[in-house]
Amino acid sequence: MSPILFQSSREPLCLQYRSLERWVHGELGSVDHERRVTEIASKIFDLTWPLHGLTRDDRRLLHLAAMVHDVGRSVDDDTHPEQGARMLVQAEHLPFDPNERRALAYLTLYHRGKVPEPGADEILRRADDHDLLRRILALLRAADALDSRAIESPRLMFELIGRRLQVTCFLENDTPKARKVYTRPKKYRLMEELLDCRVDVRIATAQSLRMVA
Repeated sequence: MSPILFQSSREPLCLQYRSLERWVHGELGSVDHERRVTEIASKIFDLTWPLHGLTRDDRRLLHLAAMVHDVGRSVDDDTHPEQGARMLVQAEHLPFDPNERRALAYLTLYHRGKVPEPGADEILRRADDHDLLRRILALLRAADALDSRAIESPRLMFELIGRRLQVTCFLENDTPKARKVYTRPKKYRLMEELLDCRVDVRIATAQSLRMVA
């Protein structure tokens, strides 16, 4: 399979996403990171569809989670997953039914840190599809790992070879900090476990990409 260079999607997003985007922008003052994570998540979802078997509705939920996952930073950086989940539960003006609200709160709360076993979290109900939400969470965590608020965002090239997802991050400045941020394995571990795949991330210079082009 030929490598796929990540580019911005022109796909129209749902009205729920736009409502959520306005809310998050009002809380954070910017949604640049959130938009990039949404686009990266879409690319990973589409490329690994043979591995996860999720639906278009699940893709929409992934978009929503990517937009809202960091909203808690408006309250506190260190505890932003918990703060964000709380804010979602309390934001009754947002156009979500109780099931969607619980799902987004769950995905926001666990986009960082330890992920509980199915049924062991404090948000979802017994009737909720825990396994499905964990697969969506795995894609969200991987997408979030491939962008940063604090350092240069890479141009990304993806290639799926069997059950191995190879990601190349092209950066203008190849720094130790960038390598630490983008290649940290813990962000990809859930995806590897649930999709029975391997995620390989490497850093390259943008100059090498221009030479290929």
